[in-house]
Amino acid sequence: MPAPPTDYELYLRVPELLSLQKRPEQLACPDELLFQVVHQSAELWMKLIDHELGRAATLLDRDDLGEVAVLLRRVHAVQNLLLDGMETLYTLSSADYMRIRAVLGRGSGQESPGFRRMLAAPGELWPHFESLLERQGLTLTEIYREPRRFPSVYAVAEGLIELDLRLQEWRNRHILLVYRTIGVGTPSLKGKHSELLERGLRTQFFPALWQVRDELFAEWTAEHPNGAEYTLVSPNSTR
Repeated sequence: MPAPPTDYELYLRVPELLSLQKRPEQLACPDELLFQVVHQSAELWMKLIDHELGRAATLLDRDDLGEVAVLLRRVHAVQNLLLDGMETLYTLSSADYMRIRAVLGRGSGQESPGFRRMLAAPGELWPHFESLLERQGLTLTEIYREPRRFPSVYAVAEGLIELDLRLQEWRNRHILLVYRTIGVGTPSLKGKHSELLERGLRTQFFPALWQVRDELFAEWTAEHPNGAEYTLVSPNSTR
């Protein structure tokens, strides 16, 4: 008789978890297990990101900025794990991907529930940050003009733009993976990959946080119409 499951296996539901992949005799090719594991684990990581961003929204409403900053750092770490998971798919050959594609049906990464949440969650979080600014009587321009006066709010704002940046990096890495695997012009199961994904690369999830940088640089440019001002000092100068 097989040994009874341990408490560890019961708590993590290991038997059920490991039964969610195809059995060896069912695989279209040996690398299909890699394909399934990477995408299934990505759904779990995206579920965690969604969960933590929901918590961050609640904490923003309570002005608990220290804990928000901690959660955003955690989200950034998980985003790196998503990038690392995608890195393993670089080892998948085009020929083996075509074997997997043959049994994938009409499935597409655009249908991923985790992916859809990653697109929606930043927009849901932003109003909570805006409310925080209103309660504290602050504007983004003030915060970014003098970040050391508002360190806690600035840290959260930078955590949000880091979230945005890594989401864009993830989407960029995705399209490069597509190009590497099936080429630039090969149609996907839902349309043309390059067109679908390249549109997403132009998306900024927190546009106000990017715009404030334009505003600050515009201020600097107005104050320095001739660009940076400096004085060349002769190597022989004693000053």
